Amino acid sequence: MDRFYTAKKACLVLNGVITDYNKVSTILNDMKYDIIIGVDGGCNHLDKLNIVPNHMVGDMDSIDKEVLDKFINLGVNKKKYPEKKNETDTELAVLLACEEGAVLIDIYGALGGRIDHEIANVLLLKYIAKQNAYSRILSENEEIYLLENDELTIRGKKGNIVSTIPVGGNANGVTLCGLEYPLNEFDMEYSRPRGISNTMLEDVCHINVRDGSLLIVKYDKDA
Repeated sequence: MDRFYTAKKACLVLNGVITDYNKVSTILNDMKYDIIIGVDGGCNHLDKLNIVPNHMVGDMDSIDKEVLDKFINLGVNKKKYPEKKNETDTELAVLLACEEGAVLIDIYGALGGRIDHEIANVLLLKYIAKQNAYSRILSENEEIYLLENDELTIRGKKGNIVSTIPVGGNANGVTLCGLEYPLNEFDMEYSRPRGISNTMLEDVCHINVRDGSLLIVKYDKDA
């Protein structure tokens, strides 16, 4: 993950649940994103965060009119699409971020609310990987990654919960280091939740999957 921090970074803010604006504001400001995109009603969150995006994207059916007018007056680029379309608003925002050269795409406000939206947002991690970009879903206490035929170093703190879930088929050759239940070249069967609720032993852990895809969720229960 560290190799992406010098690349162009984009932040997408969606219309899901954000409860701790102070914490999310700190995360956003620390990351120093090159591009910030408000995805329809996600612009309402950005307004509460006192952050002005570079773009507003979507059919504009869930953004507050006052926020829409405010951002337009501040010169935010508005990309309005019809309500009936093939792509979701978030997918259109991903494409815009990629068009602007983003290599790292972080997504906030992707969780909470309707479960179909949550599942679709998580699966977008795969779609973003196909665009040759790296992505994460972030909340106040969760980080979600998709790891495919690769290795990943996760930074957190001792006691953080880490779950590894095969997606799209079996994940073969899974190696876990720095976790309470380590693995070495283990073939993890799709649909069997063997990788749920592992625990970080220190502030860093390492995950490798030789063949297949792993959804990785880090949860900070004390956040």
